[in-house]
Amino acid sequence: MKRELDHCGVAVSDLDRGRDAFAKLGFQLTARSFHSGARTTGGPVEPWGSGNHCAMFREGYLEIIGLTDASMYSSVKPMVERYEGLHIVAIGCGDADAAYAEFQKAGAPVEAPRALERDAAFGPANREVRRAKFRNMYVEHDKFAEGRFIFIEHLTRDVLWQPHLMDHPNGALALDAVYFVVTDIEATLAKFGPLFSERIQRFPGGAKLALDRGALWLAEEKQWRERVPGKFVPPSPSPAGFGVRVQSIDAARKLLESNGVGTHAGMSASQFWVAPEDACGAAIQFMQSEK
Repeated sequence: MKRELDHCGVAVSDLDRGRDAFAKLGFQLTARSFHSGARTTGGPVEPWGSGNHCAMFREGYLEIIGLTDASMYSSVKPMVERYEGLHIVAIGCGDADAAYAEFQKAGAPVEAPRALERDAAFGPANREVRRAKFRNMYVEHDKFAEGRFIFIEHLTRDVLWQPHLMDHPNGALALDAVYFVVTDIEATLAKFGPLFSERIQRFPGGAKLALDRGALWLAEEKQWRERVPGKFVPPSPSPAGFGVRVQSIDAARKLLESNGVGTHAGMSASQFWVAPEDACGAAIQFMQSEK
């Protein structure tokens, strides 16, 4: 099966604050959408106490997910109780049933597909509401603390990737990478093997897992702190940041700085970082698109 970086999710306790922070970073966000889902495999779809705003890219998307009613069930609650920041890493897998069969053969700790739905505004003026539907397979979190991993089958791609939603003030084009901070690179790679096969490149203090689209990067905390600005680092092991490719790195930098967001040099002139303190706990790397 293919494995494509589909989206990543930043969890916040105050969804209004999260929306405003990412709008300031130059992302065009969708109208608020409220979640419904099955708590267990085969269970009924019911309303949840969470919602989101998304930034849709030509490749992948970013989800800002937060609580909307603390009295209701929500998968967001344990996330924000641990820390506010990047938690969700979703991998597109095509047909969920076929992917699940492959995971079973590999002995991967992946649950059977379950339904998730949410209403989404549709059309340039948000005059319609359509149902976005997914089939998600969740990696067992008690065995895989490195993130809230989801393997996802989209049933209504046209509801999410609407053309008018993919133009961003910062020029964002694609979700390119997710970065993890871990304590033991080799032990983490051994766990990732059944999920992502053996597409591994090793570096001093880190590693890269190449996907069919995008990549996952692992870094030890010392290496992460040396390269990435800001004081906040989530408890290890965790997703700590993500990378976005933009049309013009200079235009993106100029926009963010005009909005009062500090930018920090990367390893070359074709990239820069935004500290997690400016992005609800998630470090962001902006990169010049090569396409």
